[in-house]
Amino acid sequence: MAKRRDRRGAETIKFAHGEAPARAQDLRAASLLVIQGAESDLGTHVMLDRPVTIGRDPDVELPLADGSISREHIRIDRAPDGRYLLNDLGSTNGTLVNGERVTAHILSEGDKIFLGASVVKFGYADGLDMDFHHKLEELVGTDALTGLLLKRKFDAELELALSRALAAGEPIAVLVMDMDGLKQINDTHGHPYGGYAIAEVGAILRDVVGARGEACRFGGDEFMCYLKRHTREAGLKVAEAIVDRVRTHHFEKDGVVIQPTISIGVAVCPDDGDSGDLLFEKADQALYRAKAAGRDRACI
Repeated sequence: MAKRRDRRGAETIKFAHGEAPARAQDLRAASLLVIQGAESDLGTHVMLDRPVTIGRDPDVELPLADGSISREHIRIDRAPDGRYLLNDLGSTNGTLVNGERVTAHILSEGDKIFLGASVVKFGYADGLDMDFHHKLEELVGTDALTGLLLKRKFDAELELALSRALAAGEPIAVLVMDMDGLKQINDTHGHPYGGYAIAEVGAILRDVVGARGEACRFGGDEFMCYLKRHTREAGLKVAEAIVDRVRTHHFEKDGVVIQPTISIGVAVCPDDGDSGDLLFEKADQALYRAKAAGRDRACI
């Protein structure tokens, strides 16, 4: 085993090929689990099937919404002998493993890695463990009816997206939505049909928003989404696409055809505000204008 300095000047550990055989526990998959930190990060589970860099840069393998860590804080690689090596990448505030400051460290199962206000646990997981963590993450962060984020999780994701957008000088559009005609559907056909309509609209939102942002359901038939790098005009275009998709979608349950529509208000950061609360307020005002203008439309 030898230590050297990498191109950042950080001390790293390197192992010679064939120095030690892989251990039996490596038959399971090594992984990292975020157990403390920002709400948007909690429960994040990353497999160590490749080198993983952790930092606040959104492009690293494990980005953390933690302003107290460096953009590229640490890197974890697998050595030829099967062990996993942590190397601090010259971070500003340093790295601790189990409370001890390190620049390079051979990880053992159960090690807790402290980076700023965040804690990441290293361990080995089998298929059952991975399924458990995946299901748990879904339970605590996903609306069961629509498959969209829960409002609490959405709010954390939005605040993170806003901070990154403001730092990069990029816009974010926020859409607040309310279905039209759901009360009549419930009164005429029953709540199962209203629930079906809500679930279908959730599926439309998942498809339209896609990788551009995130969406949530925050009330019975109320939805919200944000769209990264979308101006007011681009946000309005997406909102109009959602209105059109809902209007033309075939809603049919047990042979009964129903036809809800949706109204949407649009606001944009930074023009209308730089916080989630302010953008929601502005988009909600635009939503009321859409409702007053006859529903089934989008307003800015």
